[in-house]
Amino acid sequence: MRSAEDIIEILKRSFNTPSTKDEKLKVVVLCIIISTTFWFFSALNKSDYVTQINYPIEVVYNDSLYVALSEIPDKLPLEVTGGGWDLMTRSFGFNMEPLIIELENPIRDNYRLSSNLRQDIVPRLDPVTINYLLEDSLIFNIDERVSIDVELVLDSADIKLSPNQRITSEITLQPNMVRISGPKSLLDTIQRPIRISIGDTEFNKSVDQKFSVRDFGSSLISTDITEVSVKFEVTEFMRKEIELPIHPVNFKGKTGSIEPKRVVVSYETLVSEIRNVDSLNLVLTADYSNLKKADGTIPIEITMKPSFILDPKLSQSKVKLKDNE
Repeated sequence: MRSAEDIIEILKRSFNTPSTKDEKLKVVVLCIIISTTFWFFSALNKSDYVTQINYPIEVVYNDSLYVALSEIPDKLPLEVTGGGWDLMTRSFGFNMEPLIIELENPIRDNYRLSSNLRQDIVPRLDPVTINYLLEDSLIFNIDERVSIDVELVLDSADIKLSPNQRITSEITLQPNMVRISGPKSLLDTIQRPIRISIGDTEFNKSVDQKFSVRDFGSSLISTDITEVSVKFEVTEFMRKEIELPIHPVNFKGKTGSIEPKRVVVSYETLVSEIRNVDSLNLVLTADYSNLKKADGTIPIEITMKPSFILDPKLSQSKVKLKDNE
């Protein structure tokens, strides 16, 4: 094998030999590469370099019982002194077995002092020596992993219906429970029960749809379901009015009469149940025993009402006792 001096002499002759411009440029570039390589290998042979490296750390714990709330430290920064070759290999992560830190109870045992780790790292770095530990400690932000079962609910007040529509059945959710898993500290902040949102849609017919269980805003929280089936019946109603008599009660042996004797009743009913209300026992009464002597009035009561009539409203709520004498 030729020596470095022989190679350089050949390059010199090649450069001085008449040739094209491109060939001379190639020779110059080759000279630079070879010179740089010689300098680089020569520099690596020195033994008093000071630099910073990251020593790999591997934290081990039972992740079926615990969950990390933030990134677990995986390196410990050091200032070290050593030879060029040794420092180069360690800067690239070679010849450095990770230091294993086992946490039996990471909630209680949630940190390590760097000074306590030094004695374990020193023999692993030999012949490189440690000058300083650039961090005082390693902190492990780990919480207990738990699961809770939470009820799912849908309030009828949250449902928007088209005009003249009413919910005429029980609102059912299937399933009506969700299992939530994640860090205990995060699960403790979840309000219960969990409300299902069905958006701003106006419904004009019965509903049998799937809706999403809300996102809890953290990738650390998971649920055993992502959708829930919601069912309820929607029926069309219409509002009607009718004038009805008021029946006096307990007026036997009493003087006087009531005024007015008839009032208008407005009510909602199923479109399919529209019929003559007079024949359906919608009864209004004024009971003398409820007389308010201060103003001489008696409240009007609805004492009989068909089941298909909803939200009855009277044109007035009381009658006046009128003296007939």
